[in-house]
Amino acid sequence: MKNTFAAFVWSLEVVVFSYRTVAALAVLAALWCSLAYEWLGLPESSALMLILALAWAIAQVLAGVMIVGGIVSGVVKASVAEGLDLPVSSLWRLSRKDTWNTLIFLILCALGASLCYLILGWVNGHALEVSSFLTFRLQRPVSHARIEEFFGAMEYLIWIILIGYLLSLFTTLMREGWRGVRRHQWKLMTGSVFQSPFLASLLSAGVVGFACDKVSNWHHTVPPGFWDYFQVIGRYSFILLLISAGGCFWVLFLARLQSPREVHPEN
Repeated sequence: MKNTFAAFVWSLEVVVFSYRTVAALAVLAALWCSLAYEWLGLPESSALMLILALAWAIAQVLAGVMIVGGIVSGVVKASVAEGLDLPVSSLWRLSRKDTWNTLIFLILCALGASLCYLILGWVNGHALEVSSFLTFRLQRPVSHARIEEFFGAMEYLIWIILIGYLLSLFTTLMREGWRGVRRHQWKLMTGSVFQSPFLASLLSAGVVGFACDKVSNWHHTVPPGFWDYFQVIGRYSFILLLISAGGCFWVLFLARLQSPREVHPEN
């Protein structure tokens, strides 16, 4: 627990001192999302527009790979260093090998997450059948709403564990390559479920998710017009900053816990 607390403090300090990187990441995320939204609105009226849409999509994917891979690569380098800064240049400075590794890893993650989403969706769709079965077996009414709440809580926990496990694999990939991923995958899996990495994932996702939910559902009464638009833009800009800071903190925390150099404050 001592090393876990030291890793928590170090990760928090790096996020605070790297506020420029966090702000730049939020801006890039907003720009990426706005460009993706514009891409969805492209008409399919001609072959030229289809080619433009394909080129746009490839550019979006490459930009996302560079940003995600760059920030994780920078985090891995920072996790074994003594400094408390994550440079802004890490958002776009990525080697060709790491770029390909990131692309392949993200494709595998997308396939795995899609499969998990389908399975959890199938389970959630049978809440009524489960409540009916329990009502019959227990001989007293069991509300399907409670079953859905239970399934929702379990789904939230499973997603936290899965994302934490994938982030741990990602940092290992950036540090040791695919051989390191194969060598440490079971250790990382057990850590993501039972040990300090699970606590790191639960803390990161829980705090950021709760804060984003409260901010997004907060509606301050203002006169229509400029101030109404201003508060909407302000709220969602703050949410982007929260997500960027929380994501950096999550990866930093996990990377520091897995770092070959154990965190010993007294050294």
